[in-house]
Amino acid sequence: MMDGLCIGSAWSRPTVRFIIRVSTIMFLFLMVYRDDLLGRLLGPWEELTARMTLAFLHALKIEAVRIGSQIHHPEGFAYEIYYRCTGLLPAAILAALTAATPVSVRSKLIGVCVGIPVLVGLNLIRLVQLFHTGVFHPALFDLAHELVWELILMMAALGIWWRWRRWAAHSNRLRRKWNDPV
Repeated sequence: MMDGLCIGSAWSRPTVRFIIRVSTIMFLFLMVYRDDLLGRLLGPWEELTARMTLAFLHALKIEAVRIGSQIHHPEGFAYEIYYRCTGLLPAAILAALTAATPVSVRSKLIGVCVGIPVLVGLNLIRLVQLFHTGVFHPALFDLAHELVWELILMMAALGIWWRWRRWAAHSNRLRRKWNDPV
């Protein structure tokens, strides 16, 4: 007891274990989340992301050309998609949260296999919107890139995990109910 407060009473042991697991997984991920380690490894993913972004831009009738992982507009705006632009960090956060959640492996696989493609899709929307902003509203590009979309992607990762966690807890309860001997 310290100044009338009982240390450790605010959090349960499972909560502390969860936080430690997520922190450990994210620490390990962030140790390798560097250009010198991931840059070359993710080059093909960067280029694929650029190809998909270009396809969406063309579908929206926005002129653009791709050179490697760079996308250029005829009026001069361009950006490069590198490993930090691929949605890898929000996907890693979702995977860490999912891995640390105490549910079945099956539920975890479902969470990752559904959640990560949703985040990749949202990231493609982000890249298209940022290109549009860079071409037609360049003064807003930095705000959209560095604040708005970062917040949206992180909130999406947390929201997907939260919704999946509720589903997984319900699914695991039902599975235990059906598998209990009468």
